[in-house]
Amino acid sequence: MNIWLILIWILISALYAYLKLRTSYWEVKGVSQLKTGIWGNIRRITTMHHTDLWQEVYDEFKDKVKIAGTYWYTRPVAVILDLDLVKTILIKDFNKFTDRFPQHNTHDVLSQHLFSADSKIWKGLRTKLTPTFTSGKMKFMFPTLVEVSQKYVTALDAELKAKPDQCLEMYDWNGRFTTDVIGSVIFGIETNSIRNPNAEFRIIGQKVFGSEKPNIKLSMAKRVYMKYLRYFGAKRFAPDVEEFFLRIVNDTVLERERRNIRRNDFIDILIELKNQKDENGQSLLSLELVAAQLFVFFVAGFETSSSNMSYGLYELAKNPDKQDILRQEILDVLEKHNNQLTYEGMLEMSYLDQVISETLRLYPALSFLQRICMEDYHVPDMDIVLEKGTPVAIPVKAIHYDPEIYENPTAFIPERFHPSEVQQRHPQSFLGFGDGPRNCIGLRFGRMQAKVGLIALLSKYRFSVSSKTLDKMHISEHSFVMVPGKGVWLKVEKI
Repeated sequence: MNIWLILIWILISALYAYLKLRTSYWEVKGVSQLKTGIWGNIRRITTMHHTDLWQEVYDEFKDKVKIAGTYWYTRPVAVILDLDLVKTILIKDFNKFTDRFPQHNTHDVLSQHLFSADSKIWKGLRTKLTPTFTSGKMKFMFPTLVEVSQKYVTALDAELKAKPDQCLEMYDWNGRFTTDVIGSVIFGIETNSIRNPNAEFRIIGQKVFGSEKPNIKLSMAKRVYMKYLRYFGAKRFAPDVEEFFLRIVNDTVLERERRNIRRNDFIDILIELKNQKDENGQSLLSLELVAAQLFVFFVAGFETSSSNMSYGLYELAKNPDKQDILRQEILDVLEKHNNQLTYEGMLEMSYLDQVISETLRLYPALSFLQRICMEDYHVPDMDIVLEKGTPVAIPVKAIHYDPEIYENPTAFIPERFHPSEVQQRHPQSFLGFGDGPRNCIGLRFGRMQAKVGLIALLSKYRFSVSSKTLDKMHISEHSFVMVPGKGVWLKVEKI
């Protein structure tokens, strides 16, 4: 027999044995796992949205065990199914689960942001950036949001006059609104996305969230094997996206320093950090790290709120009785405040809060929370040790759709989030903004932005289903964040 054929056979056999061993990891540890092939459960992820993988694990094992196993390629992932254990991991034992899945390297500028930063730089960044989102800062930003929302309504009025069928794709419109908001409050820049859907900021945002349909298999491989791929210069984001944010830093940050401009905003805080030195005389933030923070606050700030607004309008259009209740609350509060939207008036709109929370329950931005086990961890009350470096996944959407927690879970019922109802549920039964020290730093801003947008829209327009409205929302298969895959088409009538 040809020696090369023998060598090839040996290599294939060795690879097969290795893959079988890797995908038996959880069975060997005595942890229940989904039936899997030699490439783990990646087939499921590439033939359906990854959200459905977590749902499959949850449905299979939730009533049997607290932890189940699955695989991303050859990477074992522990899926947490018990809410008390979720609380332990996110809060009580947070110091043992500080990091998220590895997604960055020193050569990938934009991946070194607060969301994916490892524990070495995360804590310092979080501490320094938290003051950006205090109640005082929110109140300071509020007039800018109202001003942008007024421009939004003006642009919609003009669009409706040119639309005989009054049918609009609201996901795009809401994205243009939130892009202009983030441009103003974060960058101090007029991005003009409402007037121009092809504005540069808008195009960049669409690139990040899947408009170019990235290869999900390649994206998964990058997440699983980033610690190896980083040595080959692999990056998560396209070069033009990286170049855009580096240019913004040079055009905005350096210009402010040169002219000594202060706006008391997010960029000013980043400039202060850039100019502060640590004990070794090094800057707390390099220009590249400044660019990374601007990137994550831009893309997270515009996308999560625009999606939440769009999903909310979709459900309100399908549930006109709920829409009428919310509109009446909005109009009553506005009348109380001389028909002016004030920060205090917004806070009085309790049903609006419930609508936003219920929308996040049905359509959480992240379908799962991710953590990395920082040391060997003995799971409380179980004969299981999670090895250091083990990825941990908390299936947010599956928890949100559990009928034992939320009766009739697919129905849109904002009243679930009345304070008296919330108190009766487990505190980790709602994870729309994550939980624990590493929850969403911008949750107050995100809720405020969505509220201002919905108030502006619902006080002026009535939304209903049209011939283009999907019976069931389609979630994009090309994004790890849950975004509408086929738009949100609604009939919009001026009141």
